[in-house]
Amino acid sequence: MILNGLNPSTVGGTGTAVKYFPRLLGSSIGVESVAPSATSANGQLVVNGFSELNAQWFRVQIGGEIVSVVSDSSVTAEIALYANTAALGAAPVYTKIATTGALTAPLANTAFAFGLDVDLLGDTASGVVRGFQRGIFGANNLASASLTNNLSGINMGSQAPFGLVVGVIFGSSDTGNSASLRQFQISAQ
Repeated sequence: MILNGLNPSTVGGTGTAVKYFPRLLGSSIGVESVAPSATSANGQLVVNGFSELNAQWFRVQIGGEIVSVVSDSSVTAEIALYANTAALGAAPVYTKIATTGALTAPLANTAFAFGLDVDLLGDTASGVVRGFQRGIFGANNLASASLTNNLSGINMGSQAPFGLVVGVIFGSSDTGNSASLRQFQISAQ
């Protein structure tokens, strides 16, 4: 799913639970957008299977911005990349693999850019997917680090080794909170 500046995927509103960005399929083909949730992975971005990426580096890039309507030095927002390791069609089993961490968004009604750049390497022999993450949140460059969590039991030779979704968690609940995802893509390196 490659998004662009004119057609972002947007979530927001009240609540402090994870809000997953929907996959925009486009009304021009007569299909509504599909939003992943805690109980459905519909709309996830599926990692290429059939050993296409077995024991090879691949990259996931995420970009967008968040706006918190509350002005408070304790207001936080976190953008995270989650892997769904459940079989296709099954209830999702999400594992947070990369994150901006809960970072402060202290200015009301101000857009804060975010970005995650995640390098992944998985192989069927070990069943492990590991890698590195780095990011940007507002004016902060986040230090490069290992994944938040590695994945295990992954078969890169299967039809769909695992899926990916992006979510945002706002530290305060407000109807005006919003986040827009403008880039979410997988590319071979």
